[in-house]
This record gives sequence, C-alpha cells and structure tokens, in this order.
Amino acid sequence: MFCIMLKEITVEELLSKLSKVQLIDIREPYEHQDGHIEGSINIPMGDFLGKLDELSRTKQIVIYCNTARRSKPVVYMVHKLHGYTLYNLEGGYKNFLKVTTE
Repeated sequence: MFCIMLKEITVEELLSKLSKVQLIDIREPYEHQDGHIEGSINIPMGDFLGKLDELSRTKQIVIYCNTARRSKPVVYMVHKLHGYTLYNLEGGYKNFLKVTTE
C-alpha cells in the first residue's frame, strides 16, 4: 500500500468542478481516441515524467486511466519525487462512463 494518503476525486466531484481542473488522461493514444473525458489532455504514462512542465500551476490536476490501476502509481510517484499534489479519478474512465450514462 502507499505510504501517503492517495488523493482521490469522485466522478461527481469532478463533474462539479470540471472547468476548474486540469484533466490528464495517461492512457495510450489509441485508448484516448476510442473515448475520453472532454477537455482532457492525453499524456501517456510512459511520457508523463518528461512532461511535468505541462502541468498547471494554478488548477487542481486530476489524472485518470481506464480503471485507476495505472493512474494511482503515477499520482503517488509524482507526489513523492516532485512534490506535486495530484488527484486520482476514482475508478478511472470506466467509472466515469458508468456514472455519466446511468
């Protein structure tokens, strides 16, 4: 388990503040093309550490992948190594689709 408390945001919380966050999809480009949350930026997981300069300094940053299995370690690692406070989208894109299509 993670040594720090992982900051997560629910789909409902995200929807209420969508215009106030920077939303980053860390899935591969083909996954992003198949569907994504509108307004998200695609920075694949393998490229993420090299693109930290693209992270907002003024908005909350929310990271997501398909199910949150890839995004959780990214949120943890970037916080631990670089001190950024990132939020993981609880349940990832699949959960977003489930909640928004019910």
